[in-house]
Amino acid sequence: MKNTYWLFFLFVGFISIQPIIDMLTTYMVLNMDSGLSIGVVIRFLYMIFAGVLLLVFAKQSKWARYSIIYLIVFALFLGLNIYLNHQWKDPYYIGQEIKFFNKVVYMNVTLLGMIVMFSHYRSSLDVKRILSKNLLTASLIISIVFIGTMLTGTALESYQYNKIGFKGWFYAANELGATIAILLPLTLLLALDKVRSFSKAYYWIPFILLAISSIMLGTKVGLGAVILSLVVATVVLFAKLFTNKRSLIKANLVISILLLIVTGATTPISPAYKNTYTHIDMLEAKKEKTKQEKPEKKEKEKPAKKKKESNLDDKDIQNLILSSREQFLAHHKEEYAKAPIARKMIGMGFSGDYTKQLPPKMIEMDFYDLFFSLGIIGFLLWVLPLLLVGLTVLVRLFKDPSQLLDESFMMYSTAIVLALGIAFVAGHVFTAPAVTIYFAAAAAYLFVIHFKQRRA
Repeated sequence: MKNTYWLFFLFVGFISIQPIIDMLTTYMVLNMDSGLSIGVVIRFLYMIFAGVLLLVFAKQSKWARYSIIYLIVFALFLGLNIYLNHQWKDPYYIGQEIKFFNKVVYMNVTLLGMIVMFSHYRSSLDVKRILSKNLLTASLIISIVFIGTMLTGTALESYQYNKIGFKGWFYAANELGATIAILLPLTLLLALDKVRSFSKAYYWIPFILLAISSIMLGTKVGLGAVILSLVVATVVLFAKLFTNKRSLIKANLVISILLLIVTGATTPISPAYKNTYTHIDMLEAKKEKTKQEKPEKKEKEKPAKKKKESNLDDKDIQNLILSSREQFLAHHKEEYAKAPIARKMIGMGFSGDYTKQLPPKMIEMDFYDLFFSLGIIGFLLWVLPLLLVGLTVLVRLFKDPSQLLDESFMMYSTAIVLALGIAFVAGHVFTAPAVTIYFAAAAAYLFVIHFKQRRA
């Protein structure tokens, strides 16, 4: 197809304006009484655009044809889920159910759209460079706004009470944390690609700004993403000291080690570290209060140890890591276990069975939320594109283990691993279109561009 480059630039360029959409959404949520934000509308239109592109390229691309068939099957399943759960659930909030499924399918549509677009234009455009520019633009907007609002005292706080942290002019701290975590290794890649001597160390500035934002967010995810990104980069660079490219990576290796040391040294004064101990104090206070309320039981037990140590048990550690998500997980597991086989296969819909007294509440652990909502059949359908991409990349890695020393492969892989880890533990990745698009772009790059580019 001739003169269609604008479609590619429009499709990929959407990535760069994600932070702007998020800030507009924040303004609407805080200042307007509307159940439908601009972010939901714009991202829904983008998903429709991606679907239209699949139809446009269907004649030329087998991937587009397969994607259309897959999405039709998935859409029919979701229709069945909605119909049956409308019969099974009372009350049934159809608006919230459809809104949730719109978020669920977003990853599949955008990932397949990226795969088709990257495949079609990889021979005529520098897809990696264009994608990198848009990812960097999004990264810079987030970090500049974040740090600017902190300096001006206009940043929103990540937590309502007890814990500390900031989220700039962005509404959802969890989604912002997941977004930054995915962008961190991809922004770090800019430095690894550009810096060949200390005179060009300024290419590390975008990563440093984003890392500061990630740490000041106050979440464990934010701090962990910075550390993991730097550790992976340092290990890869150190390993390359033993190759013929060692003279090209010395500056980056020194800078990454210095940043890792600085991050480690400042961790004890970081918001995430302080929040962790605040959470521990809350758990210990709760246990102490429980003991005081049952003094007679305490006398019958063995004398308490005199050591001044944390007396947190396994449940408390789980609570510390999952931030009470384990309680909602236990509730949904119990509901699912009681459900008839039909609901186990088809799914229990958005948030399982809710009532007027107990409104819908997600677990906020994406894979569990998706499994319980979609059932066995639906979850397998949803995860199919991910499995295809993941297995293909792993097979290519097995055939070419030298990829483990390739900065581009390792940084994109780190972004994907972070996204999957966050989705499993903290959620807000595959049920948050604002985050999903970054994951889709990274996965599509590894699947379509990276290995082809190396052969070329």
